[in-house]
Amino acid sequence: MSEKRHLEVLAPAGDLKTLKTALLAGADAVYFGGEMFGARAYAHNFSYEDAEAGISFAHARGKRTYLTVNTLLKSIEIEKKVYEYLKAYYEAGIDAVLVQDIGLMQLIRTYFPEMRLHISTQVDVTSEYGARFFKKFGAKRIVLARELSLPEIRKIHASCDIELECFAHGALCMSYSGQCLMSSMIGGRSGNRGRCAQPCRKCYDLKGAENSLNGRYPLSLKDLCTIDDVKALYDAGCSSLKLEGRMKSPEYVAEVASAYRWAADYAESGQIPDRSELKKKKNILLDAGTRAGSTDRYLYAHNDTDMVSIADSSFKTNGASSVPLKEKKTIAIACLTARIGKPFSVTIENEDGYVEAKGPVVDKARKPRDISDELREKISRTGDERISIEQVILDIDDDAFIPVGVVKDLRRQAVSEFLGGVKVERNEPLPFKPLPEKHSVKDTEKNLLITCISKEQLEEAADFKPDGFSVIITVNYELYRRMPAETFAGKGFYLCLPDILRFDRNFSTVDEEIKKLFAGVVVSSFDEIEYVQERLDGMPFICDERIYSWSDRSRNEILKTGAIAISAPYELNDKELRHLDNSSSFMTAYGRTPVMYTATCQHKNADGCDRKQTTLFLRDERKAEFPIVNFCSSCTNVVYNSLPTSLLPYIKQIEQMGFKGLRIDFTVEDRKEVKDVLSIFSKNIDGATDDVRADVTRGHFHRGAE
Repeated sequence: MSEKRHLEVLAPAGDLKTLKTALLAGADAVYFGGEMFGARAYAHNFSYEDAEAGISFAHARGKRTYLTVNTLLKSIEIEKKVYEYLKAYYEAGIDAVLVQDIGLMQLIRTYFPEMRLHISTQVDVTSEYGARFFKKFGAKRIVLARELSLPEIRKIHASCDIELECFAHGALCMSYSGQCLMSSMIGGRSGNRGRCAQPCRKCYDLKGAENSLNGRYPLSLKDLCTIDDVKALYDAGCSSLKLEGRMKSPEYVAEVASAYRWAADYAESGQIPDRSELKKKKNILLDAGTRAGSTDRYLYAHNDTDMVSIADSSFKTNGASSVPLKEKKTIAIACLTARIGKPFSVTIENEDGYVEAKGPVVDKARKPRDISDELREKISRTGDERISIEQVILDIDDDAFIPVGVVKDLRRQAVSEFLGGVKVERNEPLPFKPLPEKHSVKDTEKNLLITCISKEQLEEAADFKPDGFSVIITVNYELYRRMPAETFAGKGFYLCLPDILRFDRNFSTVDEEIKKLFAGVVVSSFDEIEYVQERLDGMPFICDERIYSWSDRSRNEILKTGAIAISAPYELNDKELRHLDNSSSFMTAYGRTPVMYTATCQHKNADGCDRKQTTLFLRDERKAEFPIVNFCSSCTNVVYNSLPTSLLPYIKQIEQMGFKGLRIDFTVEDRKEVKDVLSIFSKNIDGATDDVRADVTRGHFHRGAE
């Protein structure tokens, strides 16, 4: 039997009206974005004035507000803008912030030590290792990846004492959150900056499969609906049911918040709701709006063909709501006591309760005057529809000096406490000290990192010895699992750990072999950093691009974990990179950028699961083809960009930026293509500016991402 605890219903709010609607409909808390740094840049979002009003509205009702600051921040933003931005919300009483950027996490932990830190789903925590990593980092809550099953949630809960927030309703991204660069690479609109253009909702042809899905929507998932599973989520250890929809209407949010509060109450009670009533609630939710139906399959399976909308990616809603939003009114009596030499006091009471708010000591008035009628009016006018002060008693000295402002403050305090309001008291944040800008460039080290996913690529790379370079060859985890162990023994190779760490299907039994066969590992998540420390005796590791290092503050925190090197992010341009300390970073000179990592398998959806690694292609309306490779050992699909990114002609320019080394990533290249890339690299390190082919992209090297 699960422990007794409150199950929070957390609703989205795109504006002040929706915030109030959500709380009145039954939500315990709301999350919203301010004017900067939120992962829904195209939502209406809150002005500071509306946010302050929303925080007060929530706290007066004993409820909470969370601010989304869950984009990646560039150095100038994190050192010159975000502190003052956060300080205003901190002083207004925001209850927690949701964060993706590890540099921002460090800033909050250092300068706002009393602020609750929630780890955004953009960080993509998929195991107990990630939960333990961030608990040690000071987090109070983890927003888990949407793809996790009930057994995985249960295991994380049993392994780490930290609040777990689980998505319960709303839109599902095809890619693991924070792991999608498709919008960024196609049009420069980055999901990591809150500007995703949702290319996943477009129509594609699937090439290379036996059964055609052409003219369909293979990257568009149905909407999540777990109203049937709330008790199961509660028993698995979920602390908060997250409802998606910061761009949805107040009517939609009201219906969803009301339904899930109803289900959460049943879960807490241990009782099972009537089936017909549950079905009725679900029908109301589906009528409020879905995308081609609904699914809860991630809770029970790694993927399911039925989760994909396939035929239609549009969102349909009736736009109406039947949720009653009127609050119950309480009748009470108030009393103001003002005796000279004693503290002011305002009390509120009825048969159900009594509260007292005390203020400063009462002074004697220089020119006493009768303001009894004004005091009764100020005290009775609460500004809160939930309470009516029907009688005001004045117990005051005739010559007492009574500032009306003091009386109003005490009335507000008493009303809030009487109605169960939350009072947030915090110390001042610590004064901010920005990191100094670093412009000095050390002598460039001659290091080359080559990643391989096929036997042919590995054979060619292993024989490559460019003059003056130390070469690290990395082996994809799928390749390691498919080839004999002796292939790797004593070669000094590094192993790329699985693209997504999911311990129900990964490598929990091969730790000792990894330590014996490989000189180090490449990690792609904070889960894997903690895994290396706990299970691989802290063997040397290099961080992949997906452990984002957009600022020196982020880079410093990543290196503190023990990483011997990191990888420069794909989305910064050359000017932005020049402002960073690159001495620990590998810069990718060639490779097809992974634009999606998915639990959903295109090979399975088209032809069924046969555990055979294949390469399919998604063709868009521009006839661009995106390769998709299924890595069966970790049950992950990777979608690569339609063109390789080549910075080979800019090798000398990159060397002047002070990088630790260069990086070449092989994905779908055959043996000849590998030879061509390595040959061009050898020429260009000697001063040439050749390229491998005409149809390449420079990625974000010149343009950067919005």
